Amino acid sequence: MLNWGILGTAHIAETQLIPALHAASNARVVGVASRNRDKAQEYAKRNRILHSYDSYEQLLADPDIDAVYIPLPNGMHAYWTLQAARAGKHVLCEKPAALNAAEMREMATVCQENGVVFMEAFMYPFHPQWDRIEQLLAENRIGDLKIVNASFSFTLKNTADIRWDPLMGGGALYDVGCYCVHVARNVAKGEPVTQVQAAAQFRADGMVDESLVGNLRFANGMLAHFDCSFAAVERQFVEIVGSKGSVQVLFPFRPDKGTPTLLIRDESGETRETLSSEVNMYTRQVEHFAECVWLKQTPRITLHDSIQNLEIIDALYKAAGRKNKI
Repeated sequence: MLNWGILGTAHIAETQLIPALHAASNARVVGVASRNRDKAQEYAKRNRILHSYDSYEQLLADPDIDAVYIPLPNGMHAYWTLQAARAGKHVLCEKPAALNAAEMREMATVCQENGVVFMEAFMYPFHPQWDRIEQLLAENRIGDLKIVNASFSFTLKNTADIRWDPLMGGGALYDVGCYCVHVARNVAKGEPVTQVQAAAQFRADGMVDESLVGNLRFANGMLAHFDCSFAAVERQFVEIVGSKGSVQVLFPFRPDKGTPTLLIRDESGETRETLSSEVNMYTRQVEHFAECVWLKQTPRITLHDSIQNLEIIDALYKAAGRKNKI
């Protein structure tokens, strides 16, 4: 069993990752750390976690912890990944893995030097609907890939939310747009991006995007268009368009929000496929991670993958005219 520790008492850990670890066949959560002792103890008790720690450093020093999950604010991902790797802990880090590609390159180097597995916590590829999409593309059902359209948005009304903080990596592109970039790259199968365009609506500080739209051109000629927002109605959508057909994915990133459904158009007509909503993509994610540790395999989301995603995010922010952080 892979013994996990959680850095912080984030909501996503409590609602998604910790239940997934409890359900996993090859992993278990044994510790949680917070800078507030009472908060750590209460969180541990509430989530059936054996140990609580008064600091992140204390958890990282525990030899019984094999791996850590980092759901901290975006601006803290790089620092605590480096600390965890140097402590010999494998790392599953929430997306975006870092605030820029330079940070991610340093993280990759330190993880490799210390022999630890690192994976950015994009969970959506672990849902069976993406296995089905991979099958459709491999079968050439929609022909040569031409266009990917993606959308991910919701209304973030709480003005005190950390996701509005420019110093902590706030912004719609970091939080939800990263999924759109990743899915386009996933479909393009590693093809390099040769052109980037973007426009954004920034808050008054000019540093945090509440909405952003982007266009990507890949070396193979495939185009991608996406939009993301903290100020629009909740929605998620992916469309993959080919020379012979298309696949629409109605709940691509959070299939737990509805019924995972694919609308497939090809030369034979249109079909609608509904996939199981009972499969826990988070459990599949942590089980995959544990297998990578024990079998010394490369994770599905590789270090290179995370670097490339952040290179594109860097380019999108530059194209959109974001001001530099303070």
